[in-house]
Amino acid sequence: MKLRVLQGLIMGTMMSVVMSGIITAVNTGLGPGYPLRWINAWAVAWLIAVPLAMLVGPIARGWAEKLAAR
Repeated sequence: MKLRVLQGLIMGTMMSVVMSGIITAVNTGLGPGYPLRWINAWAVAWLIAVPLAMLVGPIARGWAEKLAAR
């Protein structure tokens, strides 16, 4: 359980940082105010990504194990 929570925190945080940064840049550009827009987008993304990573991570791992065994 501890590993599942830690993995979800790490995976959710990494993905939300990268995805929110890229999507914010694509949608609004890298001009003035970008860092603040990115932080705001990241805060929302993190709240969604971490619980989702904890929930979906084990399912994805199971599918990957089945696919790799073929």
